[in-house]
Amino acid sequence: MKDLGDVLAQIATRPEASWAAAVADKFPADPKLAAQAMIWLRSNRERVSDDEDTPELAGDRYRLGVLLDVGATASVWQAHDAKLNRNVAVKVFRGERSPVLDEILAEARAVAEVASDHVVRVLDVHDADDAGPPYIVMELVGEWEPRKGVLAPGGSAATVRPRGLVEAMRWVRDVARGVHDAHLRNVFHRDLKPHNVLITPFSRRAQIADFGLAIRDTRDVGALEIAGTPGYIAPEQAAGLPASLDPDDPDDRAVLVALDVWGLGALAYDLVADRAPWEVEAPDDGLEAWERAAVADRSPELPRDVPARLRQILAKALALDPKQRYGAAGELADDLDAYLARRPTSHDTSRRSRLALWMRRNPQLTITVGLATVLAAISVVAYVNVVEVRAQRNALGAEAKRAQLENEQLSARAQKTRQELGATEAELATKAKELEELRTQLVDAGKEYEAIVEAKERALRDADAATKQLADQLTSTRNERDEAKVARQLYEGFWTRARKEGSDAAKDRDTAQHDRDQAHKERDAALHDREAAIAARDTAEQERDKAIVDRDRAESIRRRVEADLARVTAELAAARPHPIRDRDKGKAAAKAPPVRDPRQPPPPILKMPAKPDAGTPPPPAPPPAPDAAPPDPDL
Repeated sequence: MKDLGDVLAQIATRPEASWAAAVADKFPADPKLAAQAMIWLRSNRERVSDDEDTPELAGDRYRLGVLLDVGATASVWQAHDAKLNRNVAVKVFRGERSPVLDEILAEARAVAEVASDHVVRVLDVHDADDAGPPYIVMELVGEWEPRKGVLAPGGSAATVRPRGLVEAMRWVRDVARGVHDAHLRNVFHRDLKPHNVLITPFSRRAQIADFGLAIRDTRDVGALEIAGTPGYIAPEQAAGLPASLDPDDPDDRAVLVALDVWGLGALAYDLVADRAPWEVEAPDDGLEAWERAAVADRSPELPRDVPARLRQILAKALALDPKQRYGAAGELADDLDAYLARRPTSHDTSRRSRLALWMRRNPQLTITVGLATVLAAISVVAYVNVVEVRAQRNALGAEAKRAQLENEQLSARAQKTRQELGATEAELATKAKELEELRTQLVDAGKEYEAIVEAKERALRDADAATKQLADQLTSTRNERDEAKVARQLYEGFWTRARKEGSDAAKDRDTAQHDRDQAHKERDAALHDREAAIAARDTAEQERDKAIVDRDRAESIRRRVEADLARVTAELAAARPHPIRDRDKGKAAAKAPPVRDPRQPPPPILKMPAKPDAGTPPPPAPPPAPDAAPPDPDL
């Protein structure tokens, strides 16, 4: 520290224009220390004559060292507390006792009760007496340089500017925490600005100092006062407030809280915009800063690059209406803390914004959850696809099995149909052979019938010849009529029998003709059935799906053919009479009506030869044989 003081003393001996270059040359790697050195040099330049020497304090507990800052009424020194062996800051006042000094000492006593990490603590207050000037002992805002081992003092936020928006809001949050702790002790600052905020050199933490306008006790009733720094003053404070604001009164307390909340907003505005809220670069209204604050109809406009979420917080702190501001400095600190931690503030009420903030707070977890969600979705989709594919595979397998089973069943039915068709063909072949044999038999029966008819016709011819011979004999024996009367009667009887036999022969011929026609019709029906069976076989081969119906039809045809064959066989057997032995039996069969199959159509009606009329004379009787004896007249 002695070396640092010597260096600063050497620089102070040079012209003021060369101070900046000399400080930059001496402290090239530590811009903070260079800034503090410039402050020390300027403060020493602005010291009044009675501060040129180190003031003497009462007692030997505090030993003054480096001059940290100097003002019109006081100077701030870095001192050493010999009793507690620590470095402190001592604010030494000049001049005589005055009401202003009494207020400053009252400020010190008020702040002494505030215990906060964000408020510069007041350690001791010494009133003026004959032993020395009054002074206030405060916590030294400084830190030891880790490499050089020297104590570097801190600086105000007016000279030590934030490195970025995040650091600026962290300073405002810390100050808001300190203001809230002071409010809990009924201490209100009323003059928050960057000059009253000290920043540690290395950890860059913010602490509140200089409670010059602090209110703790009730003042005179009825008086109005305008107090505060014009560029940072609240609108209602610029318009004038009662000097008798009582922190114990709820309404007055709300006014005081609103003043400090505005001060916090003004501090944040200065750190963000790099100027006081009510200061403008080129004013055209001719008003002072406090006058501009008193007549303002809208809050100071924040820079455009301020994020929307932070803009909402600062806009609420800088609201013109005190009722629309935060109800406590702690609420502003909580919102700033939430903003810095990317948590939802009191303005982030929508679920979408809260989710977005959670994702920004937890990027790795968000990516993990997103990837997990994507993987889960892919897994679900894959699982659904696998299930669908598996279901389709099972359905196709089942369908293939059903198709295979149906194919096997169709093959079995086709094989069975082929077997049935083979059996039907074999049976039809057998029936064809039987029909051929039946045709042969019918031909033989026809030949036999023709032989019978020919024999009958020959007998008729013989009878005609005999009749002619008898006629001749009758002509020759006409003269012997009387004698031949008996012979004639006998002949007439013979002729009656012959005519009866001829009639019977004609009937037998007609019956045989009818049987032959019936046999031809049955043969034609059998041939038709055979052709139908062949057509059914072809249809069964072409229409496999109708094999069962065709099989039933073939079976029906087969049964019908069998019945027809049985009937034809029976009728043929019944219609084959023996020429001599079964003559009477044939006659009886010819007279009896034939048995007809109900499934067959009725046989055609054959036209029988017409019988001779009763008036038609019978044919002449054949003449008697030449060797026949004349009839006996006695007979």
